[in-house]
Amino acid sequence: MSHQITQLRVGDENFLVTSMIDRCPKSMMLRELVRNAIEAAQTAPIGARRVEISAIAIDGTPKLAIFNTGRGMNPDELFRMCDIASSIRKHNSLEQNFGMGAKVASLPSNRLGMRYRSCHEGRVCEVMIGNRGGVYGRLRRELPGSAQLHDVLDVTEEALAEGRALDADWTEVVLLGNRADQDTCADPYDGAPRMVPYWIAEELHRKFFRLPDDVALILDGPANMTAAPFAFQSIAQRLGHAYARTESVRVAGGVIIHYLYDAPDTASHDPNRTRAADGAPYFIHGFAGLVHRDEIYDICWHTHWLHDGPVFGIPFLGRNITVLVEFPPEHPVRPDGYRQFLQHRDGLQSQVLLRQFAAAVHLNRPAWLVELIQQSAPDSVVSEEITASLEQLLRELGVPRRMREVTAPARPLAPALSGGGDGTAAPRASRPRGDMVRDDTASEIEYEPAPQIIMLRNEADAQARGVGERGARYYAETHQLFVNCLYPAVLAMRTALEQEFAWADDQEAVRFNAQSSAEQSMVARVGRLLVFGLAKQGKWLDWEMNQALSTQALTLAADDYHQSLPAARASMRAALRLRQLAEQH
Repeated sequence: MSHQITQLRVGDENFLVTSMIDRCPKSMMLRELVRNAIEAAQTAPIGARRVEISAIAIDGTPKLAIFNTGRGMNPDELFRMCDIASSIRKHNSLEQNFGMGAKVASLPSNRLGMRYRSCHEGRVCEVMIGNRGGVYGRLRRELPGSAQLHDVLDVTEEALAEGRALDADWTEVVLLGNRADQDTCADPYDGAPRMVPYWIAEELHRKFFRLPDDVALILDGPANMTAAPFAFQSIAQRLGHAYARTESVRVAGGVIIHYLYDAPDTASHDPNRTRAADGAPYFIHGFAGLVHRDEIYDICWHTHWLHDGPVFGIPFLGRNITVLVEFPPEHPVRPDGYRQFLQHRDGLQSQVLLRQFAAAVHLNRPAWLVELIQQSAPDSVVSEEITASLEQLLRELGVPRRMREVTAPARPLAPALSGGGDGTAAPRASRPRGDMVRDDTASEIEYEPAPQIIMLRNEADAQARGVGERGARYYAETHQLFVNCLYPAVLAMRTALEQEFAWADDQEAVRFNAQSSAEQSMVARVGRLLVFGLAKQGKWLDWEMNQALSTQALTLAADDYHQSLPAARASMRAALRLRQLAEQH
């Protein structure tokens, strides 16, 4: 039986176009414009492939401009380029080019207009697209001395007057924003959101892991906060000379995990300045993400990376460590329609999340990186009595072990992939490390050990863990408990003990013991609440467990220091008495 088909069409074209544009994430704008410019520049002769990001004054107001060399467009191509799902000299596909990225991503923030100019065979043509009366489209304009409206204008003389050359093809797009007086170079989204002064370089750094070596990407003038042009380099281009140390590890499925250590710039007075940012007009901060076809997705950036770092085995030095999980080109994933995130090709096409690779990142950390992290960790001396009491409570409550230690030795140090090239050549294969990982196949019942307790006494460390105004935070993935020793309950208890023991002769000993008692007792209170929460696993719903083990719940336990005062008083009396007896003898 033969079948025929009637192709589906669009009933309300204006609604479809408007909704497609208005729903597009603003953050994709620069990526789409730069990617288009790079692809066009690659059609120019080798040595002349260039993309420039700069500011052009339109009626006295700076407007962001992206210029590229390479084959330009004639009037007909420039006209067709404006349509949705239209690409000039490209083949549309779900895996590569969607034919709507730059226009769809840019128009929500440029309703006043986007000006496209293209030089082809010595002739410069111009088209503008924008939004008028709620409709997106080409802006029809009059030619000088003519009342007739045109979609595409010949602006060759105007381009010559502005200093543009006509001896080679080029294309330029200028973002006019939503208002005539809007500086789209400094404020591309009209204040929603506001951007840092170096947003252009930062966005490029966050999105492009690897750029073509044959195309120069130049940030000029206001685009890089300096007077001189700056040649932007991707992370892969800087691996061989900018980072203090790098290593790549190949894991299952051909996936490569890149570990980059970005040493602080000791010559700079800015603590956020790092070696990899040397000479760059922007700051580099450690982060993590997924890499597919040279671009970065599902970025865990800045504060989020500092908060989530322990899950990936990076509890400290998050500002200086970048971790990127790179898929091979034919891995069964693809970008969503707006290239904002990755999704699986098959099944329910669920989103691919960075956190799904946390265990692999944790287990395959290079030994040198583990050593750096350990060196930066604060001293955390938890009373053996507290640890023993927590483990006893875990046994009494019958909390089964959910973590098992991998006892295989760490991978030996070897400089095979440190620095050099793009960081992906012959990556070393992964091996298990001596860390804690989940093991759901254990044949015998064991009880959960006490969590690893890390005491934070530095404001930056507390803020990085998200407990600047909280008492503690628990990471179930790594069974680690971070306790904020700067939390007000510690000071309140220490002050109370110091006042009660003001009669003692050795006030230095009083202050030391009061601080120690306040810290250790808070660890004990928080730890006990955590254990009781862990005992509810399998009995409570997931959302109930999340609340029971939350930072807020642990903080409430930290607040109740009054219950710890009697034991602390007795302990301090004993300690002071022993000290007094020792001095007498």
